[in-house]
Amino acid sequence: MGGTRADRTRASIDSIDRQILRIGADRAWLSGEDVAQLLAMLGVHAAAVRNARSEALTIRGPVWRSMEVVSKHLAERLGPLVLDRFDALLPTGDKGQGNRQAGEASVIDYAETVAAVFAWETNVGKHVLVRAAIKKRLAQVAAACVARIESHLGFENDDDIPDFRRLGREILRAEVAEWAFRLAGAPEHSETIVQRASRVARQSVTWASRVFERFRNDPDELSHFDAVATVAAVDDLLLVILHVHESDQAEREAGSHPFVLTIGEQAMRDFVAGLSHMTARYLQIAEQNLLEGGAPGAFVMSVLQVLERILRVERVLAPVVEALGIDLGHAKTVKRMRVMRSKLLAVLETPRATREYAARLEAIDRALPVSGA
Repeated sequence: MGGTRADRTRASIDSIDRQILRIGADRAWLSGEDVAQLLAMLGVHAAAVRNARSEALTIRGPVWRSMEVVSKHLAERLGPLVLDRFDALLPTGDKGQGNRQAGEASVIDYAETVAAVFAWETNVGKHVLVRAAIKKRLAQVAAACVARIESHLGFENDDDIPDFRRLGREILRAEVAEWAFRLAGAPEHSETIVQRASRVARQSVTWASRVFERFRNDPDELSHFDAVATVAAVDDLLLVILHVHESDQAEREAGSHPFVLTIGEQAMRDFVAGLSHMTARYLQIAEQNLLEGGAPGAFVMSVLQVLERILRVERVLAPVVEALGIDLGHAKTVKRMRVMRSKLLAVLETPRATREYAARLEAIDRALPVSGA
């Protein structure tokens, strides 16, 4: 190959520059292949810059120009593009779930691209200042994530109840956002998102316990509706509760006082107490009206459906709350459900048997297998 070593170095760096400048030049998003190429070329460019600095003075001018060209492209074109798409695709971003193009990189790919730009700047030297602009935009995106999470705390009064379906999805989104910010090299935002999601989850569990207590103290139609709405989203409710448990475990590992309950543990105790009181009230209603007809009989079916979900919650929570020394009373609930089942079986063998009794038996049978009994 002809030319001096300096000539070959200049040609190599020029080639790398052209490849980097082509990435993101023709559209407002990157493909997975674009990201892979950019990550590779930034590493190669940083290595070429480091090596060129040991060359003769004649090569240092082209090296500085190359750094300026790549830095400008990252600051003015690629950086904003990557951050726009990161924001749009981030589940808890201020733009919601953006439309991901066919073949487009994922939010995780964009996060890794941000980290690669940070690494490139660190390797080429302090004279390139792309990081500050990216950090500022990441802070804005993170603030939008936090605001979206905290919107779940915007209840007007204690009579309001949390939307556990929406909150369960939000916690899953927050976990994706936490991972993405960590990959992007912004752990400070990652930690903030985790803390806010845990705070909202704890507060929501506390509110759920209040819903149960209201039904226990005044079991009218409105409090029944609130209780049903809370346990109806059983999967999302469990997700929120388990998130509280995981955040408390992390708090314990971080060195919280071993003889003092964490906020989450207190919320769990209140929730279990409220759930137990509500369960006892529902069991009493079911037992008293099990063989009734008309409106009371119709209400029994609603109660049995609630008890089915309660048993599912109890089964999943049992190992969690046992570690806190809390007894859910799950076995007692199952025992009382079995007694009701026996009564229905006995009646179904008599001339009094009706389709309503058979439906109630089916509801109990659905509940008992779910309970693990």
